Amino acid sequence: MTKKKIIIWSVAIAIFIALISIWHFCLSDNNKSDTVIHGRVIQELAANSKKNTTKKNVINVPENKKSKKNKNSLNRSYVLVKILNGDYKGKVIRLENLVNEKTAHETLTKKGDEVLINIDEDSKGNISSAYIYDVVRYKFVYGLMIAFVILLCVVGGKKGIKSVIALAITAFAVLKVMIPLIIAGFNPTVVSIVICIIVSTINLIIISGKNKKTLAAIIGTSGGLILSALIATFSILTLRLSGLTDEEEQMIIYISQNTSFNFSGLLFAGILMGALGAVMDIGMSIASSINELHETHKEATVIELIKSGMNVGRDMMGTMANTLILAYAGGAMYVMIWISSYDLPIYRIINQDVIASELVKTLAGSIGLIFTIPLTAVCSAMILKKEKIKIKSEDNSTIEEK
Repeated sequence: MTKKKIIIWSVAIAIFIALISIWHFCLSDNNKSDTVIHGRVIQELAANSKKNTTKKNVINVPENKKSKKNKNSLNRSYVLVKILNGDYKGKVIRLENLVNEKTAHETLTKKGDEVLINIDEDSKGNISSAYIYDVVRYKFVYGLMIAFVILLCVVGGKKGIKSVIALAITAFAVLKVMIPLIIAGFNPTVVSIVICIIVSTINLIIISGKNKKTLAAIIGTSGGLILSALIATFSILTLRLSGLTDEEEQMIIYISQNTSFNFSGLLFAGILMGALGAVMDIGMSIASSINELHETHKEATVIELIKSGMNVGRDMMGTMANTLILAYAGGAMYVMIWISSYDLPIYRIINQDVIASELVKTLAGSIGLIFTIPLTAVCSAMILKKEKIKIKSEDNSTIEEK
């Protein structure tokens, strides 16, 4: 095994160990500072059943007054839940089998489910009320994330490891920089433009290194993003879009405590972030293909390289545009079904703020993507041929000196 492969596998193993450590920390049930208690449903009881509630370790909890008054709630049934952490660890508690405190719809649990429980105590330390807050989903999601990262490292090798690093940087930039700045009141438009350009530049350098190919990809990606930004800005101002439902607006106002929150700017940020991945992908693909052609055919002219890049771009253009359209359509599926259920004419459907916003997202991103193709092809060909001409001129001067 070569030294290079040893380094790659060492880094991959280090990442794997780090992920396992994160997994263990995230799934630890001994964190008593967590206000939400974990529990496991060990038995389903019939409606209004008192079965097994006389045992010593079974705690009876008063019925949830909110769901009791709700005549439209599901038929009331009960479950026995074993507490997995906190002061009541090991105890079995009888709870109403209803998950409706967090979501707009009501669901039921079944035996074997791990659930999140909210427990309130009175002044004497006794349980005054408790209810099932939600079903535990994050553990499964963590598992999928770790599987994705491991597969990316194993199958992609060195490139895969670089992709993981780039992905981590992107996640950090969005979650720890972009979103906090927007919530703090900074202009979402300015923040998103700066973050997207910085993230795309760093990612391309990490994945492909500092070279002419990466430079061309950065120029093409930045150009596509800027065009998408211009189209998005013009469309949002002209159509006066927010891209949110009334409930979503109320939630954001509640979180930010700012009634003058820039919803249009938030929509702009969403458009730019949605287009970033596809634009960066197509920019690097075209730059890479032109670079490979240049390496194998040194005598290819600038026009020939541009034509080759355009041919590659045309093949990618349709699939990438479909990727954007399907991604946005999938995200707005419930809204589209809800609006379409009223059997409105097509112009009325398109005229809805939410639908018009999704269409602007798709079209702005797709136009930016299309613009990235010729820009990257031209920049890549000119940068590569300029380098070759420079090398030739240096060689000629050397020959003349001799």
